[in-house]
This record gives sequence, C-alpha cells and structure tokens, in this order.
Amino acid sequence: MKRFMLLFLSIVLVFGVCVMPGTANAEESKPIGVTVGLDFWNNYFWRGVDFFGSGVGVFFPWVYYGVGDTGLSFMYLGQYAAETFGDSTRMNDPDQGKGLVAYEGAHFNAAYKYVVKDVITLGVSGWYYWFYNCDDKLGYDWSWYEGTVSATVTAVPLNPTLSYTYDYFVDKKVTTTGEQGKNHYVKLSVGHSIELVKGSSLGLGLSAAYFQWESMDKKGVSDIVASTKLATSAGAVSFSGGLNFAYVPDSEFNGDGVNRYRWWANFGANYSF
Repeated sequence: MKRFMLLFLSIVLVFGVCVMPGTANAEESKPIGVTVGLDFWNNYFWRGVDFFGSGVGVFFPWVYYGVGDTGLSFMYLGQYAAETFGDSTRMNDPDQGKGLVAYEGAHFNAAYKYVVKDVITLGVSGWYYWFYNCDDKLGYDWSWYEGTVSATVTAVPLNPTLSYTYDYFVDKKVTTTGEQGKNHYVKLSVGHSIELVKGSSLGLGLSAAYFQWESMDKKGVSDIVASTKLATSAGAVSFSGGLNFAYVPDSEFNGDGVNRYRWWANFGANYSF
C-alpha cells in the first residue's frame, strides 16, 4: 500500500510539473472565490499522535469560500478513513476502539486575516469538529470547538508564524481528567517557497509545537515537523503533493520512545471557480 501511494504521488507530481504549466495560458474567467478539493494522507499525524492509528490513510473532501478581498473565509472539511471504504476490514477493529467510523467527521471553519502594512499578517480562526457517529459508537461525543490566533511576520525571510490554539470538548465523558478545556497548543513555524517553473512551486516548512492536552492528561513538546510540498496549477485546476517527517520528543506523545519518528505523504487536487 505504501509503495503504491508513493508511486502514485510521484506520477502526479511529474505529470504536474512537466505538463500542467504548458496549458496555463488558457483563457480564465474571473473566479468567485469558491474552491472544492480532495486531499489524501497515508497517515493522519495530528499534534504528536496518529489520529486514526498508525498507517491508516484518510480522505479529506473540502469546500472553501473566500469573501472577496475582505480577509474573511469559510470552509467545510470532511474526514474519512480510507479503510472504511471497500471491504471495510477495519471498521470494527478492536484496536481502533469501536471502529474507524466513530471518527468520521464534518468540520466547519470561519477565519479572518488582516494585513498590517505588508509587515505582519494577523489571523483568527474558529473550528467546530463534529464527529457525527461517535456518540453511537463510543458512548460519548468526541466533537470539540477550536479557536486559533496567529501572527505571521511577512517582512522578514522565512515568514515566521506564531500561533496559539485552544480546544474545548463538547462532552466531559471524552476526557480522562474531567476537564473539557484547558487544552493549549502553541506552534512556531517557518517556511519558504521556490518557484520551479511558471505555475509550479516547491514549498519547504519547519515547525515545532508544545501541546498541553489537559483533557487527556498529557503535555510536552508534541511535534517537530519538516515538510516539503510540490504544487502546480493550470487555470482553475491545481495539484499538490508532499512528504513530511516528524520527530516526537516527549514521552507523553511518543509512547515512551516507541514512536518518536513519523513519515507520511499527502497529495490532493482542487478546482476554483
């Protein structure tokens, strides 16, 4: 499965870089700000842990709407484990709790960004992560609210970004401590984009984060991540693919040293209109 995914990713990227820019001169209509897309990760790494369990691929269908030049945007994001399709062999795997379908989700976001004199970009974002099958499968509601504030310094190289996220679980029964909130996630990241040919770019990123997951009685440096992303577009169509490496230094998140290192790939396609 992993070899297949890496081969498929390579084909998509080679096709995109070599072919897509050559069609970029097609006549384009003025976009209305709506983008629809589908992403796939061969492992869902989230804040130092494997959200669906190690090696479980995840599909993320999404719809994004940017409201003109206001800085305001809205987004819908779906979340489906790949193994719940086809023969669904792990839908009820005991190692995955009550089945992967418990963590299928429909998530909703509203965000706003404000640029201060081309020097710094300030952002605020709110999510509602709704896991609509969890109550029936797990006996409690895994859903949560999430709010993030961020600041990106665009006037210096690598555009350093500092973000702070606060989580609040809907159901107290999901927690090990009885605390629905007090979950704090702070991340510092830098990045750089290199134009390869017209319409194609290579993005490089590095981040480090501290997670105080009070609801699960965990805290520490949860993830240090290095990532690459290759993107190409032609008119309204875009393709992207990336490789990511994470180091999980804290024993609260790495299983006492068993899972300190993670590799995963992701790719996607989207259409804007």
